[in-house]
Amino acid sequence: MQTLFGNWTGHAESTPEQRPAPTTNIALEHQEGKQEHLALMSPFPNYLDPDYYAAQVVSEVLGGNMASRLFVEVREKRGLVYSVSAGLASNRNIGAMRIYAGTTPEQARECLKVIVDELHKLEQAGITADELERAKVQLKSENVMRSEGSGARMGAISRSWWYERKIRTIQEVKDAIDAVTQEQVLNVLHRFSPLNPLTVAAIGPLEQDELVGDTLS
Repeated sequence: MQTLFGNWTGHAESTPEQRPAPTTNIALEHQEGKQEHLALMSPFPNYLDPDYYAAQVVSEVLGGNMASRLFVEVREKRGLVYSVSAGLASNRNIGAMRIYAGTTPEQARECLKVIVDELHKLEQAGITADELERAKVQLKSENVMRSEGSGARMGAISRSWWYERKIRTIQEVKDAIDAVTQEQVLNVLHRFSPLNPLTVAAIGPLEQDELVGDTLS
C-alpha cells in the first residue's frame, strides 16, 4: 500500500450533512398495467431519539406482521391488496414511517382511504395494552433471531457504532423494548403526526384525482 499510495497528498472534501425538510406531497409516476403500487411516508423518530423503540412498536402494530392493523383491515377484511406493510426507517438525523401497499387500479382509491383512516385512528387513540405486549414479544423475537445470523448481527453492531459510537448488546435492546409504555407511544404520535406532513407516492395507471380525490383533505 505504501508503495502504491505513499506519495499521495491532500484530503477529500467532507460530504455535506443531509437534513431533509419533509413536506406534504403527492408524487405519481404513470405506468400502464394492472397494478397500482402505493407508498406513504411521514417523519418519525430517528435512531438516536429517546422514543426510537416506541416508534418501532408503533410501526409493528401498524403493519409489521400478519396480525397488524393494516394487514387485518386492508387485506383480511376487505381484500384490497396482495401486499401491505409498514416499517420504521431511520438514521442519525431523520426517521420515517413508511407504508407500502400493492393493489389493483380498481381498488387503489379505497385502499388508500382505509390506510389513511387507520392512521387517523392511530394518531387519535394510540395502541391498546394487548397490541403493546404483542408488539414487544414480536420485536424481541425478531431481534434474537436476527442476532443468530452473523450478517444481521454485523449490521446491528455497525449501525450502533456508526450512529452512537457504542455497541448495544442484545440485552440492552430487549430492555429498551420492554420499557416502552402506552403513554410513550402516545407521546411519539403527538410529536410526530403520521398524517402531517404525509407524502404519498404511487406507480400505476391512475391519475391523481382518480387515486387520491379528497382522501387527504
